[in-house]
Amino acid sequence: MRIALVSDCYWPRVNGVTVSLQSFRDEFVKRGHEVRIYCPAYPESFGKVKDEPGVERLASMPTLASKEDRLLRLDAFPAFFKSLDEFKPDVIHVNTEFAMQIAGRIYSRIRGYPVLISSHTDYEDYAYNYIPYIDRSVLKAIVRFFMRRIFNTADVLITPTREMERRLRSYRIEKPFHIIPTGVPLIFSPQPAADVAAYRSGMDERYPQLAGKRLLVFAGRVTEEKDVKFLLPVLAKLDAARGDVALAIAGDGPYRQKLQEETAKAALQDKIAFMGYVPRTDLPLVYAAADVFVFPSKTETQGLCTIEAMATGTPVVAIGEMGTKDVMGGDNGGFMVKNDVDEFAQATLRLLGDAELRRAKSDEAIAWSKRYRIDEVTDELLELYRHVAAARKPRELRAWIESKRKAWTDRER
Repeated sequence: MRIALVSDCYWPRVNGVTVSLQSFRDEFVKRGHEVRIYCPAYPESFGKVKDEPGVERLASMPTLASKEDRLLRLDAFPAFFKSLDEFKPDVIHVNTEFAMQIAGRIYSRIRGYPVLISSHTDYEDYAYNYIPYIDRSVLKAIVRFFMRRIFNTADVLITPTREMERRLRSYRIEKPFHIIPTGVPLIFSPQPAADVAAYRSGMDERYPQLAGKRLLVFAGRVTEEKDVKFLLPVLAKLDAARGDVALAIAGDGPYRQKLQEETAKAALQDKIAFMGYVPRTDLPLVYAAADVFVFPSKTETQGLCTIEAMATGTPVVAIGEMGTKDVMGGDNGGFMVKNDVDEFAQATLRLLGDAELRRAKSDEAIAWSKRYRIDEVTDELLELYRHVAAARKPRELRAWIESKRKAWTDRER
């Protein structure tokens, strides 16, 4: 099968959509499918862009809302259409909602492909952090309106969790949903003890504040909506209770400087290490080096980092809202708690203070995470692709334009 994955972001942009694209692409290729990823080009200022076969980067421009993102330029649409014509995909899968979505939708309609879109992001909760000059309630209404327009005019919708489906249905989106989470690659598995010890030793050398401490790890983008700031009072309570706990933050983002300032105000700078972006190949060791993975975000569509940590055998303490509520399903592989500092701290203390409980939760985490393995999830997605490909009705551009012209003429009459 020839598969076109269309997205407004890809490496070097770090987020869940990028991870999802790479994970599925790698699994598709391993199974013998031909895959092409279409995404915006990134300037050198974003960092070194890895030259990957099967990735077509199209001319782009900056966005007003985010310095980390790019938008497909209008004059790049023809090149995108031409490349798709040459590739002749069996299915076109759109993974974002902006300019690439528009281009992918136009091409799909012209050529008779069903419009297949995944919803990866909870924009209702995210938007205000990027467009703060619009009243929050007004911005939420705008987001709901556009999401309703985008998804109600698609043919096939995918969401990673049932909670995200409920959120979209609250916008009066009536299309049928397919619940297909992003799969976790098999590199996220229990790691050899010697490798973990060596990696932890290296962390302690680079970040002396971690040495000799029980280690908490947060991994993800450091943005306001991830609510990493929530972990500061949690860490303060843990420090008061036992005094041997430190936190490593594996990730980066626009909120990092502000978070470092808040860390200094709380006098916790000697207990927190800001690691910046960590190579994805190193993440299994980062998770495995932790005593507990801590995740305070309440806006996850899935919470991929939570599953990755669990797959390595690290128990989790996370706030049970949105996608996290779905992927943990309760206290599976750790503790799913309310949005409460005391409760979060107490759950973490239980895992740090009871070696037998921690071992049991570690085994439970590994077993629970297997339902999200990339090979299992890819089976579901490919089955959907086959149905979508079978529903295609090819149309020539001229015939489509003529039908539109006739409709416009009839309307004017």
